[in-house]
Amino acid sequence: MKKITVLTSLYKCEKYLQGYFDWVRRIDNPEEVEILLLHNAPTKAELDIMQQNISELPFVRHIIIPELEGLYVTWNRGIRLAKGKYVCIWNVDDIRYPESLSLQAATLDENPDILLTYCDFYYMFQYGCISDKKVINEDFLLNPSAFFISHQIGCFPMWRKELHEKLGYFDEQFFLVADFDFQIRLARTGKLKKTEGILGVYLEDVPEKLSSNFKRQIIERNFLYLRYAIYEYLNWITILSIYKNFKPYMIKNGNEWWPMTSIFESYKLYRKKRYSKLFKSIGRQPRGWAAFVKHCLLNK
Repeated sequence: MKKITVLTSLYKCEKYLQGYFDWVRRIDNPEEVEILLLHNAPTKAELDIMQQNISELPFVRHIIIPELEGLYVTWNRGIRLAKGKYVCIWNVDDIRYPESLSLQAATLDENPDILLTYCDFYYMFQYGCISDKKVINEDFLLNPSAFFISHQIGCFPMWRKELHEKLGYFDEQFFLVADFDFQIRLARTGKLKKTEGILGVYLEDVPEKLSSNFKRQIIERNFLYLRYAIYEYLNWITILSIYKNFKPYMIKNGNEWWPMTSIFESYKLYRKKRYSKLFKSIGRQPRGWAAFVKHCLLNK
């Protein structure tokens, strides 16, 4: 049994694929790792690059998904196929340093009460050109409440696979922030701990990245604020769109719907206790409405 399953979702990835394989070859613990390449609607050029590399990497499994599906549908598919004790994400256009997987796994090995670990990372604004700009995350084990202020973990998490049995999978209603949603579930259930060190590089602000869809991101983030009663950040003008397009108090996993009350027994009581926080969001509304009109109605 492998210790770590790496999920990499692929779609229109030709320009990044060879660079990705170059970094995969450098990981320092391949005997503990399986990498699942979840390949949506592959092109011939992408398949050619696969053929040139994958035969040399016996720990890599190439899974072809003939037609494009949602990112989080793909991740959930990978989790069900995973043989590892731990699961992590490695986006094809990001870089994980050779020691990142072994160090994060060691954090979980040494701390059985930790649900998820994460790390610091550099930015790159052009693929292959690593900048000196870096993100230094707070250690939420030392200051758990800080997560509920910043909600910032970054793009290199690793967590225990068994958690999905209790806390559900990635919510397939989302297009952009289901990973953020899952991390909130973990943080409200147990402990998160940072693995020290800069362990990767994140490609930022590239138009074709999914996260560049700012209009949808506004709606989905406010969906999360509503779901988890983070009312002080809620933009009220988005509420109609949320209820029209989503089920805020249900988690979609394939054809199944998990009620939030099945994950958190006191969920309704918790939300009720935070109703007073709605008043704290009053001062934020003019700026929030202006942003919504600009990005969601005028498409600027």
